[in-house]
Amino acid sequence: MASAMAGEEVNFERVTKIYREESSKKVLSRLEPDFYGKLATYVRALEAKAAEEVLKGPNSTKAMLLQDELRKVLKKREQIVQYRQRKIALLAASKANGGEADVTGLATPEAELFDRLLATLSQAREVAFGAPPAPALAPPPSTPPAPAPAAAGATPAPAFQRLADPPRKIAPPAPKDLVVVHVLEDVPAFAGIDAQYTLKKEDVVTLPRALAKVLMDRGKVRLVQTA
Repeated sequence: MASAMAGEEVNFERVTKIYREESSKKVLSRLEPDFYGKLATYVRALEAKAAEEVLKGPNSTKAMLLQDELRKVLKKREQIVQYRQRKIALLAASKANGGEADVTGLATPEAELFDRLLATLSQAREVAFGAPPAPALAPPPSTPPAPAPAAAGATPAPAFQRLADPPRKIAPPAPKDLVVVHVLEDVPAFAGIDAQYTLKKEDVVTLPRALAKVLMDRGKVRLVQTA
């Protein structure tokens, strides 16, 4: 069964099926380990197709249908995650208290969540029954300790000696799926994964890579090279 799920496509019909099962049943639906990765790939592809159809005709039937599908998928994804996280929390609580928990149908990030919850709940249970809490790590000192006074007759430190410069803060790199583009002409408003886009000429914005490629192919934007 696991191998069959591993090859199963993630599309609107399957997302809807999982949503209905999660909202109506107390048990978790069985998912393959890479389900959420496949779901993210499907959503990105859907966003790109919706953007392409909006560029062809923002009021066309196909553009409106794709945007509606995208909105519904995003809402169902959010609800699926919420339903499953609640059930996983109950499973972890049951396991921590000596019960059974079948976690064979969890996706990889969900299995990791279960393990973290189980460890936390198990430790809290032990503390409630009298075990000492785990020692907290001592925080690093906020200021360096004052230097010890020099012994009599000791040679003082050279005047030029000083502490090393603190390390420079380096800005984190942009996510791999995002790129910066310069908008070359106005683009009709369209729905994205997590936002409604309205692009005006001369705007410089960050867009998902798949969406940016569609716009670049149609001459609507150009890629801005970042350092």
